[in-house]
Amino acid sequence: MNPPNEEGQVKLNLGNGRRRIVGYYNIDIRAEMNPDIVCDVTCGLPFKDNSVDEILANDFLEHIPLGKTVYVIEEIWRVLKPDGIFRHQTPSTDGRGAFMDPHHISFWNINSWWYYCDDAHRNLYGIKAKFKGTLKDILTDKEHNIIHTIGDLRAVK
Repeated sequence: MNPPNEEGQVKLNLGNGRRRIVGYYNIDIRAEMNPDIVCDVTCGLPFKDNSVDEILANDFLEHIPLGKTVYVIEEIWRVLKPDGIFRHQTPSTDGRGAFMDPHHISFWNINSWWYYCDDAHRNLYGIKAKFKGTLKDILTDKEHNIIHTIGDLRAVK
């Protein structure tokens, strides 16, 4: 696959839905969303190890089945280059957004990332994926008390 942007970087937009981004491989499980790549990420990403510069996952992770979340995060880490960027925005259980959509099937908050960023927590379960960076909660919809956990992380390898 040739990189889709002028800089020659490989960037992925996971679960693009109606938010296609120019310069990224837009990836979705649903062909009707017109992705560049139709892919069920719970079965893996079609990229080589250490081959991706950046991954976006906005309002995506909450759609991954609970038994597959560690695998998907490890797949994201596997394909990212060392120090590759992983940006995500996920409804936090600290607000109502995590629970209001009946299609949300996994639940996240800022503490969920301890298992991918902190060695003591990673080692509890032998998680390979390791990230460093910033995590913060942002009130994205005051009226409906929707909080998103925002991550700007880099792959540690």
